[in-house]
Amino acid sequence: MEIGTPLGLGFASGINAYFPLLSFAISARWLHLYKVNPTFAFITSNWCIIALVILTILDFVADKIPVVDHAWDATHTFVRPLAGALVAAASSNRVIIPIGTGSISSHLLSAVSAVTGVIHITGGGLLVLALLGGVLAAMSHTAKATTRLASTITTAGLLNVILSIGEDILVCIVILLSLFVP
Repeated sequence: MEIGTPLGLGFASGINAYFPLLSFAISARWLHLYKVNPTFAFITSNWCIIALVILTILDFVADKIPVVDHAWDATHTFVRPLAGALVAAASSNRVIIPIGTGSISSHLLSAVSAVTGVIHITGGGLLVLALLGGVLAAMSHTAKATTRLASTITTAGLLNVILSIGEDILVCIVILLSLFVP
């Protein structure tokens, strides 16, 4: 079961909404590491990848500028959980949900997986993964925003740039682990 990819990318989206989506889109489109859930195939389109590159750069820069970082975090309070849900759902093709041993449905899933290498999760399973990704993103966003607020109050914002760099490193590590060691 490779549930680490959708959940790890969902978690990372709470810190940086766009870089996990961009990393997944690139790994699916050009590296062929993943197959995107067909419902979310637009993520690998040119226009979406270009938009994600621009937004990732904006996020990286805005997060380092005092005052702008707080406004950016405030506006992303709703964006980050949605991004976490989106990336978790889009990366759900390699997640195998156990149904039960010996059942007709488990044999059918095994046959489909053996032929295609992919099981498309739909319906309730997709919704659960999207919700989990969104909740993990909301949790990591809340931790980030709270830490930044405490840093601003106690250090007059002087530590925020260092925290931002640490967050960028953490996001890179989580993305690499999620994509290559799920």
